[in-house]
Amino acid sequence: MARGIAKVKYERQSGNVSVVDQPNWEFIYTTSTVKDPDWNIGDRVVLPDGREFRYAKSAGVCASGQSVDFVHTGAIPYTLFSAAAAIGDTSVSFVASTHTALAKDELKGGFFISWPAADYDQFRGIIGNDASATDAAITIYLDGPLTVALTAAMAGEAYQNPYSSVQESSNLTLGKGGVPAVYVSAASMYFWLQTKGPVFIAPQSTMTASKEAVGANFRHDGSLEAVATALAVTVAINDTTQYAGYRMIGSYTGNGPLFMLLGCG
Repeated sequence: MARGIAKVKYERQSGNVSVVDQPNWEFIYTTSTVKDPDWNIGDRVVLPDGREFRYAKSAGVCASGQSVDFVHTGAIPYTLFSAAAAIGDTSVSFVASTHTALAKDELKGGFFISWPAADYDQFRGIIGNDASATDAAITIYLDGPLTVALTAAMAGEAYQNPYSSVQESSNLTLGKGGVPAVYVSAASMYFWLQTKGPVFIAPQSTMTASKEAVGANFRHDGSLEAVATALAVTVAINDTTQYAGYRMIGSYTGNGPLFMLLGCG
């Protein structure tokens, strides 16, 4: 696999298979303190039944049956470049700014943005970075060339790989990232996070069989609240505006519900 290029694997994408030779998705239902060398954080697996998963790293305990929070806040804030970068360059360097110490390639899978001119925003993936002490200058490497030159008088920002730091939901202000395939017991664990497709997510009692409760938003704890309740004039204190998806089968008072997760990447 080329450096920094995310892997997307479509399991049994085509062809007919019988019950006896259905694949085993055992690797999805595991956790480990050791990163699987076959996968980079953020890599995606798509199953034939429509479920999609991202390889992730925990920042704390992650409950199955509820969404996690993305807990990164951004690696490099709005900061000037330390040198000019020409059209075609695939690296940029920032002057010293406020950031944590960064190990070599710690930002791999993250994102970069610059604004060299009106209507010419440059958004790129990050495939690596040089090691940098706390608040020191840093060089990052991009997944594609610049199409507009940068000068040292310009500035940009960089973001960590969102899937490299997720944990059990508890915060109304953080984005929800998906549902762990299994319970994750501690920080610094590698695991698979379901981001799309049929899944069970803990429902609130508002997830009834009514038309007002077909769609759902996430709550602070990663459970589901009916859209009609979450976006009411008087919004419940623990509801967010992040749309999660819709009921496929059942309801809170019936069987399920089996939920179609739509909005986590």
